[in-house]
Amino acid sequence: MIEIFRIGFLEFTLLDLLDISIVSFMLYKMYQYMKGTIAAQIFVGLLVILLGSATASFFNLSSLDWIFSRLTSIWFIVFVILFQPEIRRLLLFLGQNRMFGKLFQASSDETTNEVLAAIDDLSDAHYGALIVFVRNTGLRLYIETGEQINAQVSRRLLGSLFYPNTPLHDGAVIIKNKTIEAARCILPLTQNENISESFGMRHRAALGISEISDAFAIVVSEETGRISVAENGQLFSGLSLPELRERLTEALSEKPIMTTPELAQK
Repeated sequence: MIEIFRIGFLEFTLLDLLDISIVSFMLYKMYQYMKGTIAAQIFVGLLVILLGSATASFFNLSSLDWIFSRLTSIWFIVFVILFQPEIRRLLLFLGQNRMFGKLFQASSDETTNEVLAAIDDLSDAHYGALIVFVRNTGLRLYIETGEQINAQVSRRLLGSLFYPNTPLHDGAVIIKNKTIEAARCILPLTQNENISESFGMRHRAALGISEISDAFAIVVSEETGRISVAENGQLFSGLSLPELRERLTEALSEKPIMTTPELAQK
């Protein structure tokens, strides 16, 4: 049996309270998402119309109720037209969310293809590169050392970021949830003294970040164009694109990657 509560002449149940709380929370989050934009002011205006309609209906103000009912009958169409960019951004955000992303694993294929195409270009041109993928361990501390990008992963963007003598070509690019979070990030260098002297700062930084987190790092050598990856404190060098695809696909799907000692520091 649902318990009914009374405050003055108002009656409500726990379900009503839960319903109001959820709607209030959703409206608050929507306002936070749009805060600081023109859309936020329009959103407040729509809320005023909806509140006025509810008030007129509650107090049985027939004239006002008629006016507001005409306005609210088209509010959904107006909402979609006015907030088209914000709705797009919101749907993109939900699609990139880790929880929902797991339902559509195929979406990671696009990121893999774009990264592999960029790596192929960079390797052929002997442009040095360091790309780090965030997995379970957060890398916010290192993201904040670089320049915020917050853009979708693309072949052309990665190529332009690592183009020699550009402001952002040094340091690491950090990717999280199919988004390039930042570029020119500073990573910790490995303390492993057994690493070959043929490996430069990018390789040492890639190995360093893999030692303190579960991040997956890809390195392109500026001198040789050689492709390497660092994971779980191990460095694997001389990978072909098919081998890189296999490892990157497994890394993005969060499956454990089986080590192949014959590739280590090859």
